[in-house]
Amino acid sequence: MMFLIVDQGNTVIKWTSVMPPEFEIQKVHFAPSLQDFLSQISFYSGSKALICSVANDTMYNALKEGIERHNIACTTFSAHIPHPLINGYETPNTLGPDRLADAIGAWHLFPCQNSLVIDFGSCNNYELVLSSGTYMGGGISPGLQMRLKALHDYTGKLPTLNPEDFSGIHPGLNTKDCILSATLGGILAEAESIIHHYDALFGPLNIIFTGGNAPFFGKYLKIKNFAHPDLVLTGLAQTLKYHFETK
Repeated sequence: MMFLIVDQGNTVIKWTSVMPPEFEIQKVHFAPSLQDFLSQISFYSGSKALICSVANDTMYNALKEGIERHNIACTTFSAHIPHPLINGYETPNTLGPDRLADAIGAWHLFPCQNSLVIDFGSCNNYELVLSSGTYMGGGISPGLQMRLKALHDYTGKLPTLNPEDFSGIHPGLNTKDCILSATLGGILAEAESIIHHYDALFGPLNIIFTGGNAPFFGKYLKIKNFAHPDLVLTGLAQTLKYHFETK
Protein backbone atom coordinates (compact mmCIF):
# COMPACT_ATOMS: atom_id res chain seq x y z
CA MET A 1 0.00 0.00 0.00
CA MET A 2 1.33 3.39 -0.98
CA PHE A 3 0.59 6.48 1.11
CA LEU A 4 0.63 10.07 -0.05
CA ILE A 5 1.60 12.62 2.59
CA VAL A 6 0.71 16.21 1.83
CA ASP A 7 1.80 19.43 3.51
CA GLN A 8 -0.56 22.20 2.38
CA GLY A 9 0.93 25.50 3.45
CA ASN A 10 -0.20 29.04 2.85
CA THR A 11 1.92 29.47 -0.28
CA VAL A 12 2.94 26.03 -1.59
CA ILE A 13 1.93 22.37 -1.44
CA LYS A 14 4.70 19.88 -0.62
CA TRP A 15 4.09 16.18 -0.96
CA THR A 16 5.74 12.81 -1.22
CA SER A 17 4.86 9.12 -1.15
CA VAL A 18 5.95 6.49 1.36
CA MET A 19 5.46 2.77 1.78
CA PRO A 20 5.47 0.45 4.79
CA PRO A 21 7.26 -0.77 6.72
CA GLU A 22 10.04 1.85 6.50
CA PHE A 23 7.92 4.89 5.51
CA GLU A 24 11.08 6.56 4.24
CA ILE A 25 10.82 9.78 2.25
CA GLN A 26 12.61 9.44 -1.07
CA LYS A 27 11.72 12.56 -3.05
CA VAL A 28 9.76 15.68 -2.11
CA HIS A 29 7.65 17.42 -4.74
CA PHE A 30 6.59 21.07 -4.78
CA ALA A 31 3.41 22.45 -6.30
CA PRO A 32 2.79 26.22 -6.39
CA SER A 33 -0.94 25.71 -6.99
CA LEU A 34 -3.67 23.15 -6.47
CA GLN A 35 -3.87 22.56 -10.23
CA ASP A 36 -0.17 21.77 -10.36
CA PHE A 37 -0.47 19.38 -7.44
CA LEU A 38 -3.41 17.48 -8.93
CA SER A 39 -1.53 17.18 -12.20
CA GLN A 40 1.49 15.78 -10.40
CA ILE A 41 -0.52 13.04 -8.64
CA SER A 42 -2.58 12.14 -11.70
CA PHE A 43 -0.81 8.76 -12.01
CA TYR A 44 -1.64 7.70 -8.44
CA SER A 45 -4.68 5.55 -7.80
CA GLY A 46 -5.97 3.42 -4.97
CA SER A 47 -3.65 4.92 -2.38
CA LYS A 48 -4.35 6.60 0.93
CA ALA A 49 -3.39 10.16 1.83
CA LEU A 50 -2.55 11.92 5.09
CA ILE A 51 -2.99 15.68 4.80
CA CYS A 52 -1.53 18.37 7.03
CA SER A 53 -3.10 21.70 6.11
CA VAL A 54 -2.85 25.23 7.50
CA ALA A 55 -4.81 26.69 4.58
CA ASN A 56 -8.33 28.05 4.90
CA ASP A 57 -11.33 25.71 4.67
CA THR A 58 -12.00 26.54 1.03
CA MET A 59 -8.46 25.68 -0.05
CA TYR A 60 -8.36 22.55 2.10
CA ASN A 61 -11.70 21.27 0.84
CA ALA A 62 -10.61 21.81 -2.75
CA LEU A 63 -7.42 19.86 -2.07
CA LYS A 64 -9.23 16.99 -0.37
CA GLU A 65 -11.90 16.75 -3.08
CA GLY A 66 -9.24 16.81 -5.78
CA ILE A 67 -7.32 13.97 -4.16
CA GLU A 68 -10.47 11.92 -3.66
CA ARG A 69 -11.29 12.24 -7.36
CA HIS A 70 -8.20 10.08 -7.90
CA ASN A 71 -9.77 7.35 -5.72
CA ILE A 72 -7.42 8.16 -2.87
CA ALA A 73 -8.93 8.05 0.63
CA CYS A 74 -7.95 11.08 2.71
CA THR A 75 -7.25 11.43 6.42
CA THR A 76 -6.68 14.85 7.97
CA PHE A 77 -3.75 15.04 10.36
CA SER A 78 -4.53 16.67 13.72
CA ALA A 79 -3.66 16.41 17.40
CA HIS A 80 -6.44 13.84 17.79
CA ILE A 81 -4.74 11.25 15.58
CA PRO A 82 -2.60 8.78 17.56
CA HIS A 83 1.07 9.75 17.30
CA PRO A 84 4.33 8.89 19.08
CA LEU A 85 4.43 11.93 21.40
CA ILE A 86 2.78 12.78 24.69
CA ASN A 87 0.82 15.95 23.96
CA GLY A 88 1.25 18.50 26.74
CA TYR A 89 -0.60 21.21 24.83
CA GLU A 90 -3.57 22.48 26.85
CA THR A 91 -5.83 23.22 23.86
CA PRO A 92 -5.30 20.45 21.28
CA ASN A 93 -8.29 21.67 19.27
CA THR A 94 -6.40 24.87 18.47
CA LEU A 95 -3.00 23.28 17.87
CA GLY A 96 -1.80 23.84 14.32
CA PRO A 97 -1.19 20.45 12.68
CA ASP A 98 2.07 21.67 11.12
CA ARG A 99 3.40 22.49 14.59
CA LEU A 100 2.70 19.01 15.90
CA ALA A 101 4.11 17.40 12.76
CA ASP A 102 7.31 19.43 13.21
CA ALA A 103 7.55 18.15 16.78
CA ILE A 104 7.07 14.53 15.72
CA GLY A 105 9.71 15.01 13.05
CA ALA A 106 12.12 16.35 15.68
CA TRP A 107 11.48 13.34 17.91
CA HIS A 108 12.30 11.04 15.00
CA LEU A 109 15.58 12.85 14.34
CA PHE A 110 16.57 13.00 18.02
CA PRO A 111 14.67 10.36 20.02
CA CYS A 112 14.80 10.67 23.80
CA GLN A 113 16.50 14.08 23.57
CA ASN A 114 15.38 17.66 24.13
CA SER A 115 14.76 19.46 20.86
CA LEU A 116 13.56 22.87 19.77
CA VAL A 117 12.19 23.34 16.27
CA ILE A 118 12.14 26.82 14.79
CA ASP A 119 9.95 26.90 11.69
CA PHE A 120 10.67 30.10 9.77
CA GLY A 121 7.58 30.31 7.56
CA SER A 122 4.57 32.59 7.22
CA CYS A 123 4.75 32.60 11.01
CA ASN A 124 7.77 31.81 13.13
CA ASN A 125 6.80 28.75 15.15
CA TYR A 126 8.76 27.39 18.11
CA GLU A 127 8.14 23.76 19.07
CA LEU A 128 9.70 22.23 22.20
CA VAL A 129 9.99 18.46 22.61
CA LEU A 130 11.43 17.06 25.84
CA SER A 131 13.49 13.90 26.26
CA SER A 132 10.47 12.27 27.95
CA GLY A 133 8.66 12.38 24.61
CA THR A 134 6.40 15.24 25.70
CA TYR A 135 5.46 17.98 23.28
CA MET A 136 5.44 21.19 25.33
CA GLY A 137 4.14 23.73 22.83
CA GLY A 138 6.34 26.76 22.33
CA GLY A 139 5.57 30.02 20.59
CA ILE A 140 4.13 31.74 17.52
CA SER A 141 5.16 35.11 16.14
CA PRO A 142 4.71 36.92 12.80
CA GLY A 143 7.04 35.70 10.07
CA LEU A 144 9.40 37.77 7.97
CA GLN A 145 7.08 38.66 5.09
CA MET A 146 4.20 39.28 7.48
CA ARG A 147 6.24 41.84 9.43
CA LEU A 148 7.47 43.66 6.35
CA LYS A 149 4.00 43.68 4.79
CA ALA A 150 2.43 45.01 7.99
CA LEU A 151 4.84 47.96 8.06
CA HIS A 152 3.85 48.84 4.52
CA ASP A 153 0.11 48.17 4.87
CA TYR A 154 -0.42 49.96 8.19
CA THR A 155 1.56 53.10 7.43
CA GLY A 156 1.23 55.77 4.82
CA LYS A 157 4.73 55.94 3.43
CA LEU A 158 6.88 52.99 4.44
CA PRO A 159 7.88 50.91 1.40
CA THR A 160 7.67 47.21 0.65
CA LEU A 161 11.20 45.83 0.92
CA ASN A 162 13.25 42.86 -0.26
CA PRO A 163 14.74 40.91 2.67
CA GLU A 164 17.76 40.08 0.51
CA ASP A 165 18.85 43.70 0.92
CA PHE A 166 19.49 43.07 4.62
CA SER A 167 23.13 43.78 5.42
CA GLY A 168 23.19 43.15 9.15
CA ILE A 169 22.10 44.72 12.41
CA HIS A 170 23.41 48.28 12.54
CA PRO A 171 22.01 51.80 12.88
CA GLY A 172 20.14 52.41 9.65
CA LEU A 173 21.16 55.57 7.82
CA ASN A 174 18.13 55.46 5.53
CA THR A 175 14.55 54.22 5.82
CA LYS A 176 15.18 50.95 4.02
CA ASP A 177 18.09 49.98 6.28
CA CYS A 178 16.23 51.09 9.40
CA ILE A 179 13.33 48.77 8.58
CA LEU A 180 15.48 45.80 7.61
CA SER A 181 17.90 46.19 10.49
CA ALA A 182 15.18 46.26 13.14
CA THR A 183 12.72 43.85 11.52
CA LEU A 184 15.13 41.11 10.54
CA GLY A 185 17.35 41.83 13.51
CA GLY A 186 14.28 41.51 15.70
CA ILE A 187 13.59 38.00 14.41
CA LEU A 188 17.21 37.01 15.01
CA ALA A 189 17.14 38.43 18.54
CA GLU A 190 13.81 36.74 19.24
CA ALA A 191 15.10 33.34 18.12
CA GLU A 192 18.34 33.66 20.08
CA SER A 193 16.51 34.75 23.22
CA ILE A 194 14.02 31.87 23.09
CA ILE A 195 16.78 29.34 22.44
CA HIS A 196 18.80 30.57 25.42
CA HIS A 197 15.72 30.75 27.65
CA TYR A 198 14.58 27.20 26.89
CA ASP A 199 18.13 25.93 27.20
CA ALA A 200 18.34 27.42 30.69
CA LEU A 201 15.00 25.92 31.69
CA PHE A 202 15.26 22.45 30.18
CA GLY A 203 18.93 21.74 29.56
CA PRO A 204 20.82 21.18 26.31
CA LEU A 205 18.67 21.32 23.19
CA ASN A 206 18.98 20.11 19.64
CA ILE A 207 18.08 23.14 17.53
CA ILE A 208 16.32 22.34 14.26
CA PHE A 209 15.62 25.00 11.61
CA THR A 210 12.93 24.39 9.03
CA GLY A 211 10.52 26.42 6.88
CA GLY A 212 10.96 28.49 3.75
CA ASN A 213 13.00 31.24 5.40
CA ALA A 214 15.24 28.90 7.39
CA PRO A 215 18.21 29.10 4.97
CA PHE A 216 18.10 32.91 5.15
CA PHE A 217 18.12 33.13 8.95
CA GLY A 218 20.50 30.21 9.26
CA LYS A 219 23.17 32.41 7.69
CA TYR A 220 22.93 34.93 10.52
CA LEU A 221 22.10 32.90 13.63
CA LYS A 222 25.45 31.87 15.10
CA ILE A 223 23.98 28.91 16.96
CA LYS A 224 24.65 25.29 16.11
CA ASN A 225 21.59 23.93 14.38
CA PHE A 226 20.35 21.14 12.16
CA ALA A 227 18.58 22.25 8.98
CA HIS A 228 15.70 20.06 7.81
CA PRO A 229 13.54 21.52 5.02
CA ASP A 230 10.90 18.76 5.11
CA LEU A 231 10.26 18.30 8.80
CA VAL A 232 6.44 18.40 8.52
CA LEU A 233 6.49 15.60 5.94
CA THR A 234 8.88 13.64 8.16
CA GLY A 235 6.46 14.00 11.06
CA LEU A 236 3.57 12.79 8.92
CA ALA A 237 5.57 9.79 7.70
CA GLN A 238 6.49 8.88 11.27
CA THR A 239 2.85 9.14 12.32
CA LEU A 240 1.92 6.62 9.63
CA LYS A 241 4.76 4.36 10.77
CA TYR A 242 3.53 4.63 14.36
CA HIS A 243 0.05 3.49 13.24
CA PHE A 244 1.55 0.64 11.23
CA GLU A 245 3.66 -0.59 14.14
CA THR A 246 1.03 -0.26 16.87
CA LYS A 247 -2.12 -1.49 15.14
